[in-house]
Formats: sequence, C-alpha cells, structure tokens
Amino acid sequence: MKLGVSNKSVGLEIDTGIARAVEISGSAGKPRLINMAGIELAPGAVEEGIVVQPKEVGEALLELWSSGEVRYRRILLGVANQAVLVRYATIPKVPPDKVGNVIRFQAQESLPIPLESVVMDYQVIGETEENGKTVLEVLLVAARRDMLDGFLETLSIAKLEPADIDVSTLALMHTLPVRAQDRTVAIVNIANGLSNILVSDHGQPRMARLVSFKLKDLADQLGCSLEEILSEKVYDTDPALKTFDKWANSVVTETRSSLTYYQNQSNASELEAIILNGRGARLKGIANKLEGELELPVRIVNPFAVYTNADERHLGTGIDAVEYAICAGLARRGLEGS
Repeated sequence: MKLGVSNKSVGLEIDTGIARAVEISGSAGKPRLINMAGIELAPGAVEEGIVVQPKEVGEALLELWSSGEVRYRRILLGVANQAVLVRYATIPKVPPDKVGNVIRFQAQESLPIPLESVVMDYQVIGETEENGKTVLEVLLVAARRDMLDGFLETLSIAKLEPADIDVSTLALMHTLPVRAQDRTVAIVNIANGLSNILVSDHGQPRMARLVSFKLKDLADQLGCSLEEILSEKVYDTDPALKTFDKWANSVVTETRSSLTYYQNQSNASELEAIILNGRGARLKGIANKLEGELELPVRIVNPFAVYTNADERHLGTGIDAVEYAICAGLARRGLEGS
C-alpha cells in the first residue's frame, strides 16, 4: 500500500503492559529521531497481541500524546497476533495487472478463513524457477477484520489517525543495519507479549513468524512485575536462576525450530547471524546463550544507529533503544512512503 509521503512519521506498537511510540522526521535515507516514549497499560488490557480493552488502551494513548512527548497524530500501527496470517507462495508469472486476481484466487484455496472476513495485502518479493517455468514469489498477509476493529476503536478514542497498519514482524525489515542488507540474517524480537522472528535474505523478507516465548511468562514464573524483570536483584537466588535458565532454554528451542524450518525450505540461503532486539534483548546473558546454543553470531543492534540526533547523550538511546525496534521500523517505513 502506498502511503502519502511526509517528512514526519510515527510508529506505534501496543505490547502487553506497555504502548510504545517513535516519532521521526526527515527522509528515509537520513531520518532524524524526534522522540521515543512509552506508557504503561493496565494488566489484561492487551492479551496475546490483541486489544481486549479498547477504552482503557485508547485513554492511555490519549494521555501519552497529551503529554507532548509524541505530537504527530498520523501513525503507522504494528500488529502481530494469531489473527494475522503471513504466508509465502508462488504463482505463475502474469502481467502486473493480473497479479492481484491470481493471488486472491489462490488465497481463497489456501487460507483457513473466508476471504470476506479478512483484510488482505501482498507483496511480490522475487522470481524463481519451478519445473522449468518462471514463477513469482509472493508474501501474502491476511488479518481478521474483527480483530482490527478493536485496534481502530482504540485509535479513535485516542484521536489518532492510522496512516496504515503493518505486521510488526515485517516492520523489523526497516531496522536492518546496512551491513546486514546483503546477507542472510534472522531478527529475533523478544517482547513482553508474543515475540517475533524474521529472516531477511539480502534485503528480502523470507520468513516471518510469531513465536510464543514472552517476558510476561518469565515475570509470572518469577513472581515479579514486567517492570522488575530487568533488575538483577530478581535473579539473586538459585531458584530464580533456574527459572530463568528454563525460560531461556525455551527461547533457544523455539528459535532453533523456526530457523531450522527456514533452512529446510528449498533455495534457502545459509543463515549468517542473528540480530537480537525487543525488551528481552536487555536480559543479562540471553545473547550469549543464543550464540552458544545456536552456533551463530548474535548481535544487539541499536535501531537508531543511523539516525541523526539519536545518540545516548541526546535521547538516552542506549541499550533501552532495542525495546523500540518495531516502532522504529514502522516509523522508518512511513518516511519511505511505501
């Protein structure tokens, strides 16, 4: 979908327990960070990536914007939950004006829900050969309308205008460092709620998955709040360390399973590295554990590294910046205008 090109953009992520926003300006090639801010959400207001209490979340967003930390009200919203389906498919190579019809026909056959109940979009990401014929590689996204209605109600209460709604996982494409754009890398985003894994092969999204490990589970098991989860004091007992280790093993197991699934696909390129972000990237030892278990280099990358006006002295964009990776990706896409 084409967005109206503007010199300002805001990316909004509504996570379990917190809503985050990033406001930027300038151009896609030279973005400038205006601000990043978050506001706490009531327990139960957002569950499994779905807004359960639109009024409460909308009022929280209204408060965030009223504070003046974020000003621009036309936003790109990131959504990732079980009501959002991301599929990769191939279709016969047809003229550009016929692609939409072919994809809709194929989607009707392959999606587990009726087309009239979803909002659907697609992107042609490349061409390949199948049985001696050229076919188009397509990324298909379908989101249930009733789920989106809850988000739209929330934005209406907050007096925010949605420029577009994107899949949070795919927004991570816009956070890739320059040196990773010509390589095959996996981005692992560990969130309070459902987490995300994206594989980028030379700048094209090749796998986008929602995964079940989340910081909320770890907090519940430790008997602490999401705010306390990063405090080293929480882990100063043997039982707490064992709980963390068990949870971290589940992160490794599910990440390995997802990356193995990608590698087993035909024509899959060999993975070269993992980029770790999301709030969970701030957990002590998690990057080293993934690197040791998966035998791939793991890097924590500041999503604002290429932004002007975004150093630690100006806006505190140190390690805490990784929490805002999805918002940064959404906002960057807004400046790109596509």
